[in-house]
Amino acid sequence: MASTLGLKVRRREGEVFRRRLVEMGAFDPGRKIRSEGEDLYMPILELSREAKEELSSLGEFDLVEAEFREEEPRETVEGLLGRKASFEVVGDIAILEGADQEAAAAIIAVHRNVRAVISPLTAVEGEYRTRRFEHVAGEARTTTVHREHGLRYRIDLERAYFTPRLGTERLRVASLVRRGEAAVDMFAGVGPFALLIAKRGARVVAVDKNPDAVRLLRENANLNRITDMVILEADAADLAEEFANRADRVIMNLPHSARDFLGAAMKVAKDGGVVHYYAIAPEDDLFGRDTAFVEEAASASGVKAEILRRGVVRSYAPHQYNIVIDFAVHKRVAAEGGGRPGPGP
Repeated sequence: MASTLGLKVRRREGEVFRRRLVEMGAFDPGRKIRSEGEDLYMPILELSREAKEELSSLGEFDLVEAEFREEEPRETVEGLLGRKASFEVVGDIAILEGADQEAAAAIIAVHRNVRAVISPLTAVEGEYRTRRFEHVAGEARTTTVHREHGLRYRIDLERAYFTPRLGTERLRVASLVRRGEAAVDMFAGVGPFALLIAKRGARVVAVDKNPDAVRLLRENANLNRITDMVILEADAADLAEEFANRADRVIMNLPHSARDFLGAAMKVAKDGGVVHYYAIAPEDDLFGRDTAFVEEAASASGVKAEILRRGVVRSYAPHQYNIVIDFAVHKRVAAEGGGRPGPGP
């Protein structure tokens, strides 16, 4: 064993940190994680100041020198190809950027669970946020079952949007949930936020206007034995009056247009309720524009918005990022004419 830089975290928070380190390119794949009592030690590469700040938003950690066993060398797609290939795996389907037959063959060779390789023909488009794909290799289909955080999801990639790259963010939000709280997922899709939160003990209302997504969401609730979730096929904005002041937590995962629904989310939230708002932001203004959207919507709704957290979820496109802003909605303060709560970090 060799002594090298590591991250010491609590075991219960280990998966959140591991996934984020991998996404940041800061996890050392050549060494093995080790455990000691209630703590995990994760082998890492050097961390920038920004990376440390981002990790601190996930929970407490210590940077330590620790001994790690070396991993056995594994065959990789890049090693087999001699170049990089951009892809992600959903269930047993690999989504490959570009219809590259050679890369598809390498993916199937390295990832033995992959049975189909497809490539996007379009970006996410239309009111239902779907994409069209072409078959590249393996079985010709877009349906699969994806496993994430102990749950299973039936997915049709052409009929309802899904990405595994939000897995860490979904786990972060679920870790904040208190048993018995009321949550509204305004754009639930096939249910990856809603079902995970329900499993943590929340009473969930899951809404989506895409009938295929709602059908799959109902199947996924049954698949994971979740029977007490309210599932609605509707436009979330149309339900704001019906569910006014009922939610301890509101999920707004519609990053290209969630700002248009901020007023509805603030109406649905209880006094003190927390909203998780997602957006696509340019590199040169990660949070300024969308913080302004939140504040403008709060002013128009007669409430106060207290920013609790701003964070980068993932890269989305060159010089663009998927971001999240968590904020609390204060209604009594606004009604009483009190001062504005101070901004968070």
